[in-house]
Amino acid sequence: MAHHDALTGLPNRSLLSDRLHVALAQAQRRDTRLALLFMDLDSFKLINDSLGHKAGDKVLWQAAQRLSGIVRQSDTLARIGGDEFVLLISDLDDKAEDVARTVANKCLEAFNVPFLVSGTACQLGISIGIAIGDGYSSADSLLQAADQAMYRVKKTGSSGSATICL
Repeated sequence: MAHHDALTGLPNRSLLSDRLHVALAQAQRRDTRLALLFMDLDSFKLINDSLGHKAGDKVLWQAAQRLSGIVRQSDTLARIGGDEFVLLISDLDDKAEDVARTVANKCLEAFNVPFLVSGTACQLGISIGIAIGDGYSSADSLLQAADQAMYRVKKTGSSGSATICL
């Protein structure tokens, strides 16, 4: 099974899962924390519906490039499907929540610049759910918490981030 998304070249859900399990084991051994940022593009469906799927693919590729420019080399940024991305930040100390919020703010700032697709400027936002855990958290509980936090932001109707600490 391939471990990278064909469109963006980013790790896919399978590789993210593998790396998350390794990060959790390391966090338990080292007594460190980790953060998962679950990101969903706001209004992406409008791009696909109005400009077509080819334009949507260009936006996804550009989004992946913008997000990749923010993360550390040791982090894992994955496209897990559709317009959803997950960032795994591992080996964090007791300031994990501050680090995760700083990264989330950089991601939000990266989306302040419109995406250019076939000569059309497209403004998209991003909703980010943050889950903070330690080596005793489960992969499923972290993903679920980050997803729930992201949907909390979506319900507000605007870009932003929300955090759940496990």
